Amino acid sequence: MVRINIEQLKQDICRYSNLLYQRGLVGAAGGNVSSKKGDSIYITAGGKSLRNIKSEDIVEVDPRGGLMDNNTRLKPSKETSIHLNIYKARKDIDCIIHIHPVYATAFTIKGKTVPMVTSTSRLKLKNVPLVGFAEPGSKKLSQLVYQKVLEMQEDLSALMLKEHGLIVFASGVENCFNIAELVEETAKIAYVSGKIGQ
Repeated sequence: MVRINIEQLKQDICRYSNLLYQRGLVGAAGGNVSSKKGDSIYITAGGKSLRNIKSEDIVEVDPRGGLMDNNTRLKPSKETSIHLNIYKARKDIDCIIHIHPVYATAFTIKGKTVPMVTSTSRLKLKNVPLVGFAEPGSKKLSQLVYQKVLEMQEDLSALMLKEHGLIVFASGVENCFNIAELVEETAKIAYVSGKIGQ
C-alpha cells in the first residue's frame, strides 16, 4: 500500500513537472520539484529537464540530503538543500516547486517583487517576498531562503529569488502548481498593464 502511494506521488511530480515546462514556466534543464512523504523527500534529479521527467528520474533523499538508494546513478537537484531547509522551516507543507518563469523573474532582476495587481493575487497570494542574490546551488542561497521562510507569515506560499526565479511551497503538488501559475500570470498582467497608456 505504501509503495503504491509512493508511485502515485512520483507520477504526480512527473505530471506537474511536465506541465510546468509545457506552460513555459521553466526551460531547458532548469527547475526542480519535490514532495515529502514521512522522512523521505522525493526530488527531481539534477540535469534532467522537467519537460520529460519520468518516475525513474525522481531521487529519494533523507532530511539531511543523503541518498536513500545507494544503487542509483542519479544525483538529486543541486538545489536540494533549499528544499530541505524549507521543509525544516515549514512542517505544514509537503511539496516544493522551484522554477524560472520569465515575467516573475524579470521583476527580480530589477530588484522588485511581483506587484499584487489583481483581486485574485491579493486574495490568494497576498505577497511574494524577494530574497537577495546568491549563486544557484550555494549554501548561502539555501540559508537566505531558510531565514526568509522563517520570517514569513504562514499563510504565504511563495517567494522570489533575485535574478533567479520562483519558489512555491504548499500542501499537494497540484496546489503548488496552481500557485506557481498564478504568480507568473500576475507578473504578466502587472507588466502588460504597466505598458498601457505609456
